[in-house]
Amino acid sequence: RHDVLAAPAEPVARLAERLRLEAEDMERAGCFEMAFATVAAVCRLSKEADLVSQLIATAHLGRIARQLGDSESAADCYECVVSEASRVRDGPLGALGVLGLGNLARSRGNRPEERRLFNVALSLAHTGGTCELSARQGLMNVALSENQLPEALGHGWRAFDLSEEGSDARAMALSNIAFAALRAHFAGAALSGFLHVLTLSNVIRIRLPAVGGAMRAAATRGNRRKVVELGVLGDGASARANDPFVVAGYALHAGQAWQTLGEWDDAVRSVSTARTLAEAHGFHEILASADSVLAQVQRTQRERLPYAVPAHATTRQQPDLPVPDGIRRLEALAV
Repeated sequence: RHDVLAAPAEPVARLAERLRLEAEDMERAGCFEMAFATVAAVCRLSKEADLVSQLIATAHLGRIARQLGDSESAADCYECVVSEASRVRDGPLGALGVLGLGNLARSRGNRPEERRLFNVALSLAHTGGTCELSARQGLMNVALSENQLPEALGHGWRAFDLSEEGSDARAMALSNIAFAALRAHFAGAALSGFLHVLTLSNVIRIRLPAVGGAMRAAATRGNRRKVVELGVLGDGASARANDPFVVAGYALHAGQAWQTLGEWDDAVRSVSTARTLAEAHGFHEILASADSVLAQVQRTQRERLPYAVPAHATTRQQPDLPVPDGIRRLEALAV
């Protein structure tokens, strides 16, 4: 979407946009190969239309390629958008390509480049538009990875407020905020947030991270029954998914949940799945995290230590820890 210009009026451009929106529905259903073929056709068709239509279709093709695990093709698409938008000095259009490159950097675990690109996208984006929303989401993930909770919550709630009620963007923003709560050891608020996300969206790429996060939050609270229930849901969804990065991320979170509960075999099974996918597709941060979990499990098994629920397995790690306003807002929303 171009945040400044109106919808296309020229017939070929309108047809291209209609087909591209159909492809978005295919993506939501997980039919990425069909969506890729459709948008590739849109790219050919849009050569007869205006440059904006061409570049929006190209950015969309890159997004589908990235979800299919074809990082090289995705990068080619995004770089084309950035180059052409720069040539015509269209910042909001160029932001689409920069956002795509930022997401590629995230999948590769290149955090400094990820932060740089999302900041560039934010500087190019139209204030209050969809590109600002996406840039905020990206910067929240970076801040979360760096344990910068106030920054993460600031970006996360801005993204939430920019999103439309009932949209996939809002569900994704809420899921990211729940991850921030989990990282800050507010497991009860995180679990409520993740479960609320599951009522908002049926899109697998949104649901799987929420299920994995909910498993970790439930495990931290010692709720094994909930972890088992969510694991059945997540394993079924991942078997139907066609997005290696999302499946690898879910498998890692599930493994961490089983590790917290001391279920070593299930932890190794899930984390090994994450590791295999990460190694095959170059998801370096997931690969490093998976290796760390496997090493911890092996060390614990060698030492044969009895399992005990961690001291922080409550809704808060420290009873007197001040509750940030962003966490209070999540608790109120989830209720």
